[in-house]
Amino acid sequence: MEQLETFIVESPDAVGAKTTKILIKDVLADLTLNRVIGRMKVYVDPVQPVFIFTALLRLTTPAIRLKDFAKVDMGALGKDEVKIELQREAFTVKLLNKLWEKYGKENIEQRDKKIIIVKVDPIKELDAMKEFVIDEPRQEVLDRLIDAIALRIIPEGFRVRKHELTASHVMFVASEDTLKPEWIQRGKDMLESLRSEENV
Repeated sequence: MEQLETFIVESPDAVGAKTTKILIKDVLADLTLNRVIGRMKVYVDPVQPVFIFTALLRLTTPAIRLKDFAKVDMGALGKDEVKIELQREAFTVKLLNKLWEKYGKENIEQRDKKIIIVKVDPIKELDAMKEFVIDEPRQEVLDRLIDAIALRIIPEGFRVRKHELTASHVMFVASEDTLKPEWIQRGKDMLESLRSEENV
């Protein structure tokens, strides 16, 4: 596991804090999310009951666009088609699924492993097709992170939740009871303290 710069679990219950820390480490390792989190603070109080999870994220992987792994040009002269010539085949299945979804299977023809023809007006679609997002690793990571926190880390029964998720941070406040404003403020303060540590 890549070492977190900050990983603090606070709780009035020392045993609970230790157990929570082990659980979080295991979940992040299982879902290969260790590198995504730079700094993390968690507060858990089983008596209140409240669970607050805050973290600063380090997401660096940008979206993968069609132009990143293929040449996209006009098709045969006089035909309404765009020719995609794959330079890497790693995203072929995702690409085909997205093309079928957007343009319909009947308008997609794969002549061989590396050539795909899309029957569309090239003047209208060529530039947009080059920018077509095929894979969003960042979004997949964020989805996995939300699942990890919501389904595996937050204590069972803590169904009342508020969360904030951006490319730079995540904050979850959860309880069995109605969320108190001071809990949400505590989460914001925890995030702010993580940010101030980062700027030191």
